[in-house]
This record gives sequence, C-alpha cells and structure tokens, in this order.
Amino acid sequence: MFTRMKSSTFRALLTADLLFMTMMANSQAGGGNGAAALSATATTIRGYATSAQTIVLALGVVIGLIGGVRVYSKFHNGDPDTQKAVMSWFGAALFLVAVGTILTAFFG
Repeated sequence: MFTRMKSSTFRALLTADLLFMTMMANSQAGGGNGAAALSATATTIRGYATSAQTIVLALGVVIGLIGGVRVYSKFHNGDPDTQKAVMSWFGAALFLVAVGTILTAFFG
C-alpha cells in the first residue's frame, strides 16, 4: 500500500499520525486538564452570548431600515418587482432575528 504513495503524501500522513499520538499522550498525562480547559472555554463563550445576540439584533434592525428605504424607493418609482424586494429584505431581517434567538438558546 505504501509503495504506491508519493513520498510527500507519506510524510504528511506520518507527521499527522505523530502529532495525533503526541496530543493523545499529553492529554492522558495531564490528568484531566483538558476537561478544565473545555469548561473554562464554555463559560467564556456563554458570557459572549448576550453581546452576540445584541449585535445580531442591531444588525437586523439596520438591515430592516435599509430594506424599508429601498422597498419604498422601488414602490415610489413604480417598479414591478416590489413584492420580490419586500420578501427578500423581510426574509433577511427575519433570518438575523432567528439567528440572534438561536445564539441565545444554544449558548445562553
């Protein structure tokens, strides 16, 4: 099997394997330090959840306002695709509100 591989591919696989074995050995020798690091990271991410939700909701408001102005402009000019523009801008704002809610539900 290894005779058909290029030497660069074999070296890359060997390096990845050695790196994986080193990581496994370090995690077992640490005596649970990995669990503490994951717990600390989860706590930090939960702290950012409300800020991220606020930013996403503010972005949704800005996009909604820009979309409203553009739709009004299209409607005022008599463009025939006004309904398409309303649906796309409303969908984008609704998506951002949904993402903000999901962020809170997932991380909060």
